[in-house]
Amino acid sequence: MEFRNYIKKQRNNLGFTQAEIAEKLHVTRQTISNWEQGKSYPDLDTLVKISDIYKISIDTLLKGDKNLKKYLDQGKAYSAFSIFRGLFFIMYGLFFLLTNYLVNYNSPIVNFCTFSFLIIFGVAILYGEHVKPFFLGMSKQTYRQKGTNFFNQKFSLIGKIFFGILIIIIAIMVIIRNDANNYLGTLVFIMVGLMNIFQKYMFK
Repeated sequence: MEFRNYIKKQRNNLGFTQAEIAEKLHVTRQTISNWEQGKSYPDLDTLVKISDIYKISIDTLLKGDKNLKKYLDQGKAYSAFSIFRGLFFIMYGLFFLLTNYLVNYNSPIVNFCTFSFLIIFGVAILYGEHVKPFFLGMSKQTYRQKGTNFFNQKFSLIGKIFFGILIIIIAIMVIIRNDANNYLGTLVFIMVGLMNIFQKYMFK
């Protein structure tokens, strides 16, 4: 039996509503609905929780739906991509700080490297969503159908702390507007990089 049918049937058998299951799993009701409609799948950590709540073994869930196993494998690939993207942000933050000192020499080579890196960084950000499906081994259409919606997730305590610090740093940058912004700007990129690297801990 497919995962979506299995969890819907078992939820009804146990007498739970989608909202009740969503509360237990710390996700939105829409997320549960998407699972039951086959629009998306949970990650491995959530699958373990589902196994406990629904009283179904993980082995049974995996054997019943080959697409679920494939999705979990794609999740591993996406984790690797997130780490790579996080390191890229951190590297850019450090590069940004370094060029603030080097650019004073007004070297054509330094200026060329700086603008080249800015262009590459901009392209990487703009086309990030187009690159993700490649790392997940799926078509763009499938990714759009099954991709996890950021707004359907809830921040964990760690996620809230990281996000709160990030907002505070940006607010300070807007308020003070002086040379310290060079260091704060670097810190922003490093924070974003760390949030990407530890993405699995950012959400419940």
